[in-house]
Amino acid sequence: MQYYHVVPFDFKAVFRIIRLNMIHITFLLFFQKTLFYFASVCYHISNPNEAIMKQRYRQDCFNGGVRMKTKILTIAPYQGMKEIINDIASGRDDIEMTTRIGDLATGLEIVQSYDLDDFDIIISRGGTAKMISANVTIPVVEVEISVYDILRAIKLAENYSNRFAIIGYPAITNCAKMLCNLLQYDIEIIVLDENTEPYQQMEHLKEQGYEMVLCDMVGTSIARELGMNFILIISGRESIEAALDQAVRFSKIFSITRQQSQVLKAAVIQSREALFIYTKDGQPYFSSMERSPATAAFFNQVEQNLASFLSDSRFRLENQVDSFVYTMYSRHITINGIAYVYIYLLMQDAPLLVDDIGVSHYDVKTNSINEVSDYYGSANLIGSTRIIMEQYAATLAPVMILGEIGTGKTKAASFLYSHSEYRKSPYVIIDCANTNQKKWNYLIDNVNSPFNDLNTTIFIQNLQALEISLAQKFLSYLNQGEMCRRNRFIFSYTLGSDKQETDTVCQTFMNELSCLVLRIPPLRERVQDIPNITTLYISQANVEFGKQVVGLESEAMELMQQFGWPQNLAQFKRVIRQLIISTNDYYIKTDVVRQALSQESPISQHTFQLQPGYEILNLNQNLDSINYDVSRIVLEQEHMNKTKTAERLGISRSTLWRILQK
Repeated sequence: MQYYHVVPFDFKAVFRIIRLNMIHITFLLFFQKTLFYFASVCYHISNPNEAIMKQRYRQDCFNGGVRMKTKILTIAPYQGMKEIINDIASGRDDIEMTTRIGDLATGLEIVQSYDLDDFDIIISRGGTAKMISANVTIPVVEVEISVYDILRAIKLAENYSNRFAIIGYPAITNCAKMLCNLLQYDIEIIVLDENTEPYQQMEHLKEQGYEMVLCDMVGTSIARELGMNFILIISGRESIEAALDQAVRFSKIFSITRQQSQVLKAAVIQSREALFIYTKDGQPYFSSMERSPATAAFFNQVEQNLASFLSDSRFRLENQVDSFVYTMYSRHITINGIAYVYIYLLMQDAPLLVDDIGVSHYDVKTNSINEVSDYYGSANLIGSTRIIMEQYAATLAPVMILGEIGTGKTKAASFLYSHSEYRKSPYVIIDCANTNQKKWNYLIDNVNSPFNDLNTTIFIQNLQALEISLAQKFLSYLNQGEMCRRNRFIFSYTLGSDKQETDTVCQTFMNELSCLVLRIPPLRERVQDIPNITTLYISQANVEFGKQVVGLESEAMELMQQFGWPQNLAQFKRVIRQLIISTNDYYIKTDVVRQALSQESPISQHTFQLQPGYEILNLNQNLDSINYDVSRIVLEQEHMNKTKTAERLGISRSTLWRILQK
């Protein structure tokens, strides 16, 4: 906040003329009676263009034929000043005056009770002006105490028969010293500063025999408390007129900046991006969005993640709500040595169609991503796979995850994301088995595609289900746009009887993008890990179902290790859950495990041979589970192509999606 001082006239010019004419003591006496006249003349001599400037300022208040008045709020510390201000204002047509009486804290409270957007400038005096200036965002003009005001107070005090002193801050005492030196007055002058205690100084004057002081409003309160007489140094009409003129001038200058600020503020408010500005210590500074029940969720998101926004200039948050995706990201900006944190909120249509089920948005702060990361992820953190995953998570290079169905490739991808440098940025999953030509064109060509984001982790799931032509188009797009430099890409490729690591699509992506390869072995090759995986899954199931199972009987564990687990971890977890639900003891019995596994085993009388990776249908379960198993078997036979799977089952793709989500 700029702070303005109004100087009523040129002191040096006044005293130069005074000294040149002080030839005789008689003239000095004459000067005392006529000082006001000479000073007034000197003021206009030293400011020859003043009258012209005043007229020009009044003319400038016309804008297109409409008179533009300067709206002034005046806080007068005493009643007399209010009367003079109102009298002057009533004779001017270029100002609109609001005057209230208040001193120091009371004056500030009055100012804060108004909407300052209704005013152009504030006028006050002394310490009240300084206090107001430190707490408002519009200019404050101080009515300075002039040499006229000091002289008037001294002349009035000369009628007082006992000793008096002048006490105040430099704005008062500097003028008083010059006048006393010039007029050869022997008056005690006490100068106050920020390190001086006014009460003690005035108390000391009283002890020295001074009965009266000439002071400002602060001094009058202390003098009254000490039982001393006082003369308030009031502001004369000429000082107040000068302050009003200065206020009009400053208001015109400030109004230009204010107008620019309002235009820019309106532009920010009308922008598609909402803006929240905080200081580095987390204090709100500005918001283009008003807090209301409709916007409370966005304010809550900002406040819940404020620590991350303040500490990390690259922090980014993205969530999808219905058909919209909102993105929050921060920028740290320093202006005039002061650091601010800008938090932008962008609302836009979801990158894909509303009914799309092939693209999912997650964030590390949401429950969804935590569930994705924890559901099976712990199983792959056992054995040699763990070390490789931790090493790959520390890089931003593309990764190709290879493994049979049910081995936890999706969970491995979420682990790579949640432990990477981009873990505070969005995580997008694109399922190739559930995206058609139209949707891929949207992903590649649309500006709202997640591919155009920055620092986002994008998981391309079931790459083996992507048609060769689309795979080639997608790979060309990644190479030409250098997308792997903007975002982190993770791919998964499901291996089976007709899909191998040596396939053209798999090899082309791995080689052209220089992918790191993460091979997740099937569960039948991890027999030594089964006891540890069993322990983790039992723990999760106990929490979910309120059980207290502590393990399997030793023979039961051997049966689990001997089983082939064609569906790998997905099948293993489902069986563990069934065993937990059906067990009321601390240990799962061998007979219970044997019976459960027999229902999972192929039945000899079936005339067809199951391909690796498929399980025989278990009819000892409810209809939803049977529908799920049937849909999953057909989906695998159709190489994860959901369009062909839905056609073969005679249902819509949306119905298939709902079945697979159960």
